Amino acid sequence: MQTTDIEKLPHTEICDYAHDKFVQIYQQKFREDGEAFFTEQKAFFIAELTTGSYAGMLEQASSFSILNAFMSLAINGLSLEKCFTTTCYLECRSQCIGKNEKGGKIYANIAVLTITGYGEVLLRQRARQIKGIDNPVVVYACDDFRFMERNGHKEVEYGKCIPRPAGAGIIACYVKIIKPDGSYDYFCLDQDGMVRLKNYSAKFNNNKWCNSLYGQQPDCSDIDTGFLISKTIKHAFKGYPKLSVGDGAALEADKDTDMPKEDDMPQQQTFAAQPASDGVKVEAGEDTPFE
Repeated sequence: MQTTDIEKLPHTEICDYAHDKFVQIYQQKFREDGEAFFTEQKAFFIAELTTGSYAGMLEQASSFSILNAFMSLAINGLSLEKCFTTTCYLECRSQCIGKNEKGGKIYANIAVLTITGYGEVLLRQRARQIKGIDNPVVVYACDDFRFMERNGHKEVEYGKCIPRPAGAGIIACYVKIIKPDGSYDYFCLDQDGMVRLKNYSAKFNNNKWCNSLYGQQPDCSDIDTGFLISKTIKHAFKGYPKLSVGDGAALEADKDTDMPKEDDMPQQQTFAAQPASDGVKVEAGEDTPFE
């Protein structure tokens, strides 16, 4: 079937059209039951198309981009199942696809399988770039904390204040990354980083609103802790080799930092009612296992 024919397909029929190739790719890459995986992911995918946060925008997305997004599930072996450590979700982005006769920019809705920080951890484990990560630790102003580098190695000194004073502000969140050889690395998201991401969020939304999970304080000292943990995991691999995730997928971490210039953004842009485009809120307590 040619691309022009694919565009004629109803969105809910695209999964069945891709069935054979989907199953083949998944079984070749992961040596598991591709038929069962297809059946499961088809149900999740159609639910996102019809009732998900981006359903309205996805109605206007190209069928070819929806096909690419669905195939990305097989390519990456990730599931759309929602849980505390969701690995990916389906969203829709407005993308410039050219200019009209008057030189004005033409925008189209493109379906994208967005891979969360938890999904990126799984992909990097499979690529043997890391063995795992420890539970991220949220640091408050009352805690003893130092983040440093010695002889080319990042180190953390941390002591939790017990009891923690009421109203103590958050100053950082760090995570320990375990490497395949047993050595380890650290990543720390401090207040400067939180504020920078908050500003990206506002710019992404044409400075009309910002994700409320960043908190009300200018320094993000009241940021939602589950949201902060997910952001820390998502940005923990900035210095690591780039992952190949396919044409229909993108890492959530890249979306946070690769913001469009103002003149590249459409004048009228529609967003989902919930700020899902700025990350997935997770309820991850200190005892949540990530290894």
